[in-house]
Amino acid sequence: MKVAFYESAQDNTPRVEDWDWTRLRALLTTHRRSKCPQTPCPGRCPAKNGPAWSPVDIGERRGNDFVHAITLAVFDLDHLEAEQLAPLEVLERDSYAYALHTTHSHRPPDFCMRLVIPLSRPVLPREWPAVRAAALAMLHIPADPTTKDLSRLYYLPDAPEGAECFAESTEGKPLDVDALLGSSHASAAPAPPLATVDMQHLATLLRRHARPENKPLVGRALLGEPLAPRGSQDTSLQQLMSTVAFCLPNDTPDVAIVELLRPCFAVTDWGQGTEHLVAEALKKLHRARARKAERDAKRLAANHDLVALLGTPLGAPTSAEKLPPVDEGQETPEAWGKELLTYETRDGEKKLRNCEANLSMVLLRSPEWRGTLRFNETSKEIEFAGSPLRADVRQDDLDTEIAVWVQGSSYGRLGLMPRPAQVRDVLRQVAHANAYDPLRDYLEGLAWDGRPRIDTFLEHYLGATGDMTHLRTIGPKWLISAVARALRPGCKVDTVLILEGAQGLRKSTAFRVLAGEWFSDATLDIGHKDSAALASQFWIIELAELDAVRRAADVQALKAYVSRSEDTYRPPYGRVTVRTARRCVFVGTTNSEEYLRNDPSGYRRWWPVRCTSIDIEALKADRAQLWAEAVARFRQDEKWWLSEEEVPRAESQAKERSETPNDGKRDAIVQWLLRMPPSRRPVDVPLLTVAEEALGVLKGNLNAATDREIASVLRDLGFRKRIQSVATVRRRVWAVPEVLRTAPQETVTPPISSGSSPVRDFPSNTQI
Repeated sequence: MKVAFYESAQDNTPRVEDWDWTRLRALLTTHRRSKCPQTPCPGRCPAKNGPAWSPVDIGERRGNDFVHAITLAVFDLDHLEAEQLAPLEVLERDSYAYALHTTHSHRPPDFCMRLVIPLSRPVLPREWPAVRAAALAMLHIPADPTTKDLSRLYYLPDAPEGAECFAESTEGKPLDVDALLGSSHASAAPAPPLATVDMQHLATLLRRHARPENKPLVGRALLGEPLAPRGSQDTSLQQLMSTVAFCLPNDTPDVAIVELLRPCFAVTDWGQGTEHLVAEALKKLHRARARKAERDAKRLAANHDLVALLGTPLGAPTSAEKLPPVDEGQETPEAWGKELLTYETRDGEKKLRNCEANLSMVLLRSPEWRGTLRFNETSKEIEFAGSPLRADVRQDDLDTEIAVWVQGSSYGRLGLMPRPAQVRDVLRQVAHANAYDPLRDYLEGLAWDGRPRIDTFLEHYLGATGDMTHLRTIGPKWLISAVARALRPGCKVDTVLILEGAQGLRKSTAFRVLAGEWFSDATLDIGHKDSAALASQFWIIELAELDAVRRAADVQALKAYVSRSEDTYRPPYGRVTVRTARRCVFVGTTNSEEYLRNDPSGYRRWWPVRCTSIDIEALKADRAQLWAEAVARFRQDEKWWLSEEEVPRAESQAKERSETPNDGKRDAIVQWLLRMPPSRRPVDVPLLTVAEEALGVLKGNLNAATDREIASVLRDLGFRKRIQSVATVRRRVWAVPEVLRTAPQETVTPPISSGSSPVRDFPSNTQI
C-alpha cells in the first residue's frame, strides 16, 4: 500500500513509499518519547511536532488536489471515556486487521487514541466520504470529523516522557471498500436540494462577482486551501461568508454553500473542529444575508431621492427583488447620484453635464445599467445582458442604441445627450470594469476524481496508432499546454497537434468537443491583420486540413506565427491597437500522408498523430475530467514541452510526413559512392565534388540555394561538415559516414522503385 511520509507538520513535500501491513503496524505501535516544555504537558504541545505520515498515494505536494487515492482508514478518537471505546471490540471479534495507539494528548481517563485499519483496495477521493461514513456507522465510534480531510497528516506515535502510552495491532482482514460503498448507497436518504444545485456555477459566480480585495480569499477557499492562520481566522471567515451572501442568489441552499466550502474548512486548523467551523460559517452567512436584505430595502427607499433629481428613469426597478446585485460595501443609488456632475441654469434649474464622466457613471453604476455591460476576457468581446436594451441588438449597433436610450431617458431630459462616438469612447472602459473570464472560471471550477486518463488520451479517445511511448508523451503535454495558455496567458507554446485520418473520421469534431464554445476552424491567413484578432479570441484554433501549412509561401513565417506569445490588433470600439498575451493553442487535421513541406531547420513544432477511430461520445462524457486532470498536473508544475531526449523522436515522427523532393539526389549520391571499391572511397569530400561527380551539376550552375539543398541531403545521409587544413589552405569538406565507406561495392545500379530507397538500411540523421 502507498503511504506518504513527512519530516514535520511544516513539510509539504510528501515522500511516498510502498509498505506492507506487517511493516506498517510495527511502525504504528512504537512510541517516540518527546520532552515537553513544561509538566503537565500543555495543550497543542510543540514537542509532538515531528515525523508524520498520511495514508494516501499523493502527488508532488501536500494538498487535497494532489491526492490520488486513500490507502488506509484512519480515525482519531479524542477525549473519550473508557465506555466509549467498547465498540472497538468488534474489530477483534470480526477478525479485522488494525493498529491502535495513544496520541500525545492521551491522559487517562481522558482517552486520546488513533485507529488505523487497512482497506481492501485504494479508495478514490470522491469515494472517501461515503466509505468513511459507512465504516463509522459499522463501528459505532465517534471519530474526529477532521479525519475527513484527504491529505491530513498524522504524527507517528508519540508520548511525553513519563506519560502513560498504549499500542496494539493485529493481522486480519481489511475493511471491504465495495461492501461499505454498497451499504452506503442502500441506506442513502432521498437526495437533498443539493442534487439540483450547479456547484460549478456557484463557484463561477463567487469568482466573478467578488470584490477585488476578496478575490484571493475566495480563490483559496474554492481550491480547498486553509482559510487563514490562527489569529486571523475569524476575520477571514467573516469576510468570506459576507462575500458569499452578497454574490450568490438568496435562495442558494445552506447545504450547497457548506459543500462548496467544505474542502477549505476541512484543512483549516480551527480550534474547535471542522463541524464547529461550519456552524460558525452558517451563523455569519445568515447575518450577512440579513444585512443584504436590509440594504436592498434601503436602496429601494433611497431611489426616491434619485427620482427627485432625475424624475422616473425608464426601466427603473419597482421592488427590491428586481434590483441588480450589489456587493457589500458598495454605495447606494443616492451615493452614486451625488457624484454626477451637474450645473445650474440661469433659471436655477439643475442639469446634468453632457460629458463622458457622467455617461460612464450612468453605464457603470446606475440601477438600470449596473453590471449589464461586461468584458469577456476569453473572447475579448463586450457583452451585454439584462440591460434596458432589446436582447437582439447587434454588437455593431451597440453604441448607437445606448446613445438613443440615454437621450430618451430621464438622464437625457436632464441634459445628458451623448453621441454614439462618445458612447464608443467609454464603452470599453465600462465593460473592463466588469470583466470576467469564462475559460478560467471553467477550468478552475473543475474537480479531478483522481482517475488517470490523459496519459492514454490519444490512443483511448482518438484511436491513435504508432509509437506508444511518443503518443503517451505528447498526449498529456498537449492537454497541459492548452491549460497553461488558458491560466497563464502568454506562456511559450509553439507546437501543433495534428490528427491524421480518413475523411469523415470526425477529427475536427473531437477538437470542437474538447474546446466547446472556445473552438475555431475559421480560415486562418497569417498575413492578414484579422489573424491576430482570431488568435486572441479562441482557445483551440484548427488549421483545417492544414491549408495554412501547405499554402504558406514561407514556412518560417508560419513557424514564427505559431510561436508568438502575444498578438497586436485593434479591438471593436477601440481607438488604438492593443497587445494581448496569447491564450490559444493550434491544432491541425489532414487526410494526407505527406503534408509538411521539406524543412531543413527541423520539425519539432509538429506533433502528428495517426487516428483510426475517434470516440466522440467518450470525449463528451470525460471532457471535464480530462481537463480537470490536466489542470491538476499543470498546478503540479508538470512540463508541457519536450525534453532534449524527447525531441529527436518527435522530429523523426514529423519528418515521416514531410514531402521528399530530394530523394533523387539521395539515391544519386549513394550510388556514386557504392560504385567505387571501398578502398577508393573518400574519407572527406568537398560539396563541389559531390555536385559535379554525383549529381552532374556544373560549377557555373551552383548558387547558394543549390548549395543549401545539397548540404541538406548530405546531412540527411549522415555526412558531417568539418574544416580540413592542407598546408596553409583551409577548406570545408564533408566527412563520409562509415556505413557508406565500408558498404560492399555495387557494379550495377539497381532500379529504384517509386517510394523506395537504396539507403533504407542506413541510419539517417534528421538533425538539420
